[in-house]
Amino acid sequence: MTNPSIWRGKKPATLALWLLSSAACTETYRSAVVENASPAAEAVLVVSDPSPPVGGVMVVAVQANSNQGIIGSFTARIKYDSTALRFAGEMPMTDKGLRAVNPLPGLVRFAGASAEGFPDGRLASYKFVALQPNSGKTLSLVVDEMHMITRVDVKSALTVAPSRRTSR
Repeated sequence: MTNPSIWRGKKPATLALWLLSSAACTETYRSAVVENASPAAEAVLVVSDPSPPVGGVMVVAVQANSNQGIIGSFTARIKYDSTALRFAGEMPMTDKGLRAVNPLPGLVRFAGASAEGFPDGRLASYKFVALQPNSGKTLSLVVDEMHMITRVDVKSALTVAPSRRTSR
């Protein structure tokens, strides 16, 4: 059987020891993980005129930029309403990139790769003919894969931004 008189004198000492050890461990926890303030890559459709007149041509460019390096390869899709727009073809590109395009009504699938990458960020450019007013609003971009020239996969850190209008 335990003698309760042994513990009576040790309670204040135990409490003091516990308080001292609690006060000694006051450093704050700091994560070793560094978080980027901005996404590693951003892709966007750059539209020459989102509201061309019926029969008018709009140029739609796919632009991607990264704060982690140069984009080297990609696969993506442009979705659109085929009753509002008609795919009219590719625009010539002067870089040394290899590209493939598969246009279907309402969907343009495309891919590209370059050993030197796409340093200006312009991945592809296409022409569309407006069949209805405000047809540019039906465009949307989906990126399936994107890699840097170093073969790093940036898809998980990719943000697809809303379309932008530019004057061409």
